[in-house]
Amino acid sequence: MEKSDSSFSTRIANARWDMVYVQIPLYSLIFLAGVIGNILVILTLVQHQRMRTVTNVFLLNLAASDIMLGVLCMPFTLVGAILRDFVFGEVMCKLVPYLQACTVSVSAWTLVAISVERYYAICHPLRSRRWQTLSHSYRLIAVIWTGSLILMSPIAVLSELKPTSNGHQKCRENWPGHGEYEKAYNLILDAVLLIFPLIILVTTYTLITITLQSSVDPTVYLGSRGDTLTRCSLRTLDRTPSSRRSLRLVAKSSVGGMKPWDDQGEASQRSTRGRSAMLKRKRKRRIVEMLCVVVLEFFLFWTPLYVINTVALFSPDALYDGLNPTWISYFHLLAFCSSCCNPITYCFMSSGFRKSFSGLFTGCCSRACGCRKRAEGRYREPP
Repeated sequence: MEKSDSSFSTRIANARWDMVYVQIPLYSLIFLAGVIGNILVILTLVQHQRMRTVTNVFLLNLAASDIMLGVLCMPFTLVGAILRDFVFGEVMCKLVPYLQACTVSVSAWTLVAISVERYYAICHPLRSRRWQTLSHSYRLIAVIWTGSLILMSPIAVLSELKPTSNGHQKCRENWPGHGEYEKAYNLILDAVLLIFPLIILVTTYTLITITLQSSVDPTVYLGSRGDTLTRCSLRTLDRTPSSRRSLRLVAKSSVGGMKPWDDQGEASQRSTRGRSAMLKRKRKRRIVEMLCVVVLEFFLFWTPLYVINTVALFSPDALYDGLNPTWISYFHLLAFCSSCCNPITYCFMSSGFRKSFSGLFTGCCSRACGCRKRAEGRYREPP
């Protein structure tokens, strides 16, 4: 055992300088940011009742998969890259790549579920009310996890340790035949995890953007006291001498012409509703922009690694002649960045998340101060 520990320490000491001074600090930083950030996201969504929406339930699932990726995959990948040897045994050889593939699949299809949910919520709000519930989102998340676990099961079954020329071991899949099954399976993964999700995401968010852009002028349809349907719209008049824009509320009956609203009280009420509609539309647009950034980050971080793995199957000599193993380690690092970027994106692009994060810290600090004061009062000597 002492000899083994000594050998391990020696190999760490002999690791390349870029691994010791660049990759290890970067892996550590990404690991801490990903785990802590996603734990904060989960705590925020669990503790705040008002944030338990269908979209946020999917974001909660995304945070859970990112934590799994950081805790169960990153440390093993880093140590393997340092030592050029897989030292964790046969069980971890099957478990680590399997869980990594599952978390990537869960993340990709959770993003697809969010995009489809947003599409129906914004483009077909009445049609989607029946199934846009928290219970439906929980069932869909269960389907995503089950499908991912089944899809990635060949990785767990076929992964095994193989000896290398320098006496070390590597963890690789051992496919039957002459590689045709492995190539077919990896092409299926490229399609299921990269191409199909990207097509769905681009389509849904394009349609969402078109819908939001085409409804810039808020129009509120309200029923009058009778059976007549009244259309209220806000119109911006020319600037006044005080350099402020004035609003005029115009009502159009479905059976009559355009006429000014006579009741000033009702006009003010309709004006308030119009502003509320504008604020809701702006809020929806900000949410869609934030989700688009999350999608873009996911594909930017994971696409290079998928491309490298696919090229390595079909033309390994060309790949390794043009790309040394150090760069491959950096592409793994780039893929792991996806686990820590989502919480940062939420903070910068969502005021609701920012307020909830700050409230979480404020609550923790106040509870800590309260506990300390109670402890001081309990152990204070009587006068």
